[in-house]
Amino acid sequence: MVFVKGQSGNPAGSKKGHKKEKTKAWERLGHYIANEGADQYMAYLMESEPKDYMQRFESTLEYFKPKLARTELTGKDGERLIPKPILDVSKD
Repeated sequence: MVFVKGQSGNPAGSKKGHKKEKTKAWERLGHYIANEGADQYMAYLMESEPKDYMQRFESTLEYFKPKLARTELTGKDGERLIPKPILDVSKD
């Protein structure tokens, strides 16, 4: 069988809208976490030490929200600029 450049080896391919089993499994997990498992998972998070809480929260969040690329701000002379915090949570 000769493959032609730009043509699929399986012209029939998958049906439109077909989802792979792995995709279906991730969707079921996401649905469970967002619905039935949310209260249980929140209780688990709230019992965590602050350091562990943040690590667990961030790792879970990565599945639902993609990471944004970090951008370093520099001035005209190449000096690194540090932005002011949007919300000051320090205690007086």
